[in-house]
Amino acid sequence: MKKKYLFLFVLFVLIFVSFNLQAQNADLFRQEGIASWYGREFEGRPTASGEIFDSSQMTAAHPNLPFGTMVVVTNQHNNKSVTVRINDRGPFVHARIIDVSRAAAEQLDMIVTGTAPVSVVSVDRIVMTNPVTTVPPVTPVVVPVTPVVVPVTPAPVTTVQTSVPVFVSAPAVVHTPTPIQFRIIPDINIDSNKNYRLQVGSYTVARNAVEAFEKVKNSGLNPAYERYTREDVEYYRVVLAGVRGDDVLYTTERLSAAGFREALIREEN
Repeated sequence: MKKKYLFLFVLFVLIFVSFNLQAQNADLFRQEGIASWYGREFEGRPTASGEIFDSSQMTAAHPNLPFGTMVVVTNQHNNKSVTVRINDRGPFVHARIIDVSRAAAEQLDMIVTGTAPVSVVSVDRIVMTNPVTTVPPVTPVVVPVTPVVVPVTPAPVTTVQTSVPVFVSAPAVVHTPTPIQFRIIPDINIDSNKNYRLQVGSYTVARNAVEAFEKVKNSGLNPAYERYTREDVEYYRVVLAGVRGDDVLYTTERLSAAGFREALIREEN
């Protein structure tokens, strides 16, 4: 009889522990999909969290996990795992769920392939304010439309004798749009023998600074970041430093073509 009660007690304890572990794991974030990695081309740029990206750190970008969340990423091809911290937003490519740093990609052995199927599991329980959802594709409903034919009675033809009009062609007028002027603030005399610094923009949102940086870089120029704090607010400047005076005109033309309308300029020492 004692053995029977002991068995029931042990069985109760095991069931209780099992339910407790399931309850603890219920709030763990789990996701499976394709991972990619980003490296030195983003080195030194601000992430969406405000941190400066360092490809040697174990970090990652995720569309909606809270910043600071620690997750375990496992490469399902080789079962290699790495723990990374979420500090950026991305990836912005369909069907990819996470972008890991180069250091993390090396641990997962996915540098050569570029992408890999992975599982992502949070280390701690988290509360998702914007949970990941999968929306099934909507199949369009095609409703056939029967054409309606309306009979048209032709109007009677009346013959009227008139003089033949003579048309005089006027010369064509081509309207050329007025180009948008690019402003340099302040309006100063540019010395071709001096160097200048042009500030393209100043942003409080890191992602906006990244987008401006990309636009300037894609225009063929070589921008840089400047980060500073004023009245407890962090700003990210996108600047062009060391621009020769005789290159200022070319630089402003490239900025104008990229969609920018003005820049702050100052002489460099």
